[in-house]
Amino acid sequence: MNREDQAKFMGELPVGQLLLRFSVPAVTGMLVNTSYGVIDLIFVNNVFGENALAAVALTVPIMLIMLSAAMMIGIGTNTLLSIRLGQNRIDEAERLMGVALCLYLLVTVLFTVFGLVYIEELLRFFGATEVTLPLAKRFLRVIIFGTFFNQVSFGINSFLRSEGKVHIAMITLIISAAVNIVLTWFFLFILKTGIEGPAFANVISQAVSSIWIAWYYLSGRTLLRWRLKYIRFHFARAGLICHTGLAPCLMNLVACLIIALINHQFLRYADAEQWTGENGIATMRICVSMFQLIFAVVLGISQGGQPVVGYNIGAQKYPRVAKTFALMLGVVFLLGSAYTLVVLLFPHWVLYPFLRNTPDLAPLAERAVFIFMLLVPCVGMTIITTNYFQATGRGLIALMLTMIRQVVILIPLYCILPHYFGFDGIWVATPVSDGIATAIAACLAVYEFRRLRRLSASVP
Repeated sequence: MNREDQAKFMGELPVGQLLLRFSVPAVTGMLVNTSYGVIDLIFVNNVFGENALAAVALTVPIMLIMLSAAMMIGIGTNTLLSIRLGQNRIDEAERLMGVALCLYLLVTVLFTVFGLVYIEELLRFFGATEVTLPLAKRFLRVIIFGTFFNQVSFGINSFLRSEGKVHIAMITLIISAAVNIVLTWFFLFILKTGIEGPAFANVISQAVSSIWIAWYYLSGRTLLRWRLKYIRFHFARAGLICHTGLAPCLMNLVACLIIALINHQFLRYADAEQWTGENGIATMRICVSMFQLIFAVVLGISQGGQPVVGYNIGAQKYPRVAKTFALMLGVVFLLGSAYTLVVLLFPHWVLYPFLRNTPDLAPLAERAVFIFMLLVPCVGMTIITTNYFQATGRGLIALMLTMIRQVVILIPLYCILPHYFGFDGIWVATPVSDGIATAIAACLAVYEFRRLRRLSASVP
């Protein structure tokens, strides 16, 4: 697609068609990508038991730290690429891609060295006990060695969306998921490798998807090109990328701290329950997995709308921006409501794959999921609002909304409520914070629609 076709496509096609065209592949890819993580957990729990599930859950925040860096660079670059394309500044967009690659290499070196040296300290910080530490170390060590592929497979894949190649981005995620699921089964049931098997499958699948992305860019089928002269570090552009992508990065980093707090709260209040701390950690991981399925849909819709919003902001077509934002909010609310009803009405059916070999955990899991998922439709609207401000280059507002929910509201609730309600206090904290954050996000959304109306009137 040449520049003229790009302008006509992104700036004139009805936003509903654009959102559908971009979101369906993005949602499909995100669902596939999330599903293989959920399937890995089902494999681990059914093959090794709930302690192994708890051990893998302890590695999740450390993998989130890796993902945080990839998101900061990838989403920051993707947002800027969409805006530069809307401004028809192709050369500057290619320079940004070159700087992003340098940032990925830097993150890879830092995280690999630090992660391997302090692996035990990291796991203990996130709640590892003598029961879970050996299993978690074996799993995490493999993941850390694959840091580079983790960065590339997520980060560079997002660049494809900035120029509308959402189907290729979807294919990348499907390739990764398919390889991961097949290799997980092969390592666990044929080679009988132990808990390291899913980790090896994860790294290999990301390596395969990274090779696929690199080949596609080098084949010359993209509007933007990797140019050797632009693959160099530039402090100003690197700072701009990191600043633009800071909100999702900090959101994940704060989530890591919250996971550490939750895990220690489970261990602290286990004596007052009929459940162990490991039971609580494993159950929370199941709850998060259930949430991740709808989160994948919401994030896919947000990713589908991001290039539409970014391009039309750059082109000063503000009515199209407002229509896209409103459509995303409406769609995620309806889908979130439908999903929540299914989970709340049929918890035993939904949780059966996780609990087939650990039925004793069912009463705790069913109660936890019911409370945890109550306000999921509202969470989707908050995520869309946060990512909208991110897509329009106003990362500070996105960061503020994230920090209010996760730091100002959620952390105090996780500290206070378990003291009075035990494990139930941990489950309740999430919907309470979601309700408050949604009210704030709604106020910001109303303000933004009014601002876009004023901007539309000022454009000749």
